[in-house]
Amino acid sequence: MQDIYEEMIAACQTIAAAFPPPRFYACCERWISLSRAFFFEDEQVGRCREFVLHELQDNFGHGMEHAEKVAIEAGALAGIEGKRLALRDGAIREARLLAQMAGLLHDLRRGEKDHAQTSASAAGKILKGFPSLSPEQERYIMEAIANHEAFVEPKEAGSPVGKIVSDVLYDADKFRWGPDNFTFTLWQMLRFAKAPIVRLIRRFPKGMKDIARIKDTFRSDTGKTYGPEFIDLGLQMGEKIHQFLLERFAAELRAEERDGEFGR
Repeated sequence: MQDIYEEMIAACQTIAAAFPPPRFYACCERWISLSRAFFFEDEQVGRCREFVLHELQDNFGHGMEHAEKVAIEAGALAGIEGKRLALRDGAIREARLLAQMAGLLHDLRRGEKDHAQTSASAAGKILKGFPSLSPEQERYIMEAIANHEAFVEPKEAGSPVGKIVSDVLYDADKFRWGPDNFTFTLWQMLRFAKAPIVRLIRRFPKGMKDIARIKDTFRSDTGKTYGPEFIDLGLQMGEKIHQFLLERFAAELRAEERDGEFGR
């Protein structure tokens, strides 16, 4: 028998296929390719990835696949922002490195209360195993992780590189609130929690409103340019998916309503 969550992922991906990809992937293709190459070639990033493979719990839809996407896209954003600010090549490389490491480490404690802060603390312990990083670079990574929570005012970074790392980690992570959320993350979270889909359907409209609020929170100039489209596309998919769920689980919804009436 097919896993109901796998069925939902497949159905939602079919719905999503009717929509165009976010413009970020075409407009910033060069920077994404550079970041991806760096991600798989840099020795420090590779070591960080090995640490994360052992530490990161694949739960709540925020496992290794999520971490790698965030890392690569944060690295691309770091390159674009560094170039926009006319930083020297060495500083751009530094920002890309630290952004990718922050992306890999940012959800180490995703299931815990105040997960941004607790993930930053856990990352700090791992970073002690990287003697080539300066204390300042460790601090930039930890501050970026602590700053990646939505709807929380970030602490000011003390340098252009530190600010880039913090801003692009947030933006790359919040890109995931678009199509990725509706086609993968949401269902992985439900599977982990063993939550009934009928409960999701009841809460769907409120969840859509919460996601819409992300549009105004992107922090880097590049994130502000492309981030809102990620959210808009996700919301458009979400409307179609919500309608699909109402039809697919109509019998279960009616049964729940009847049970509620009899329980009064």
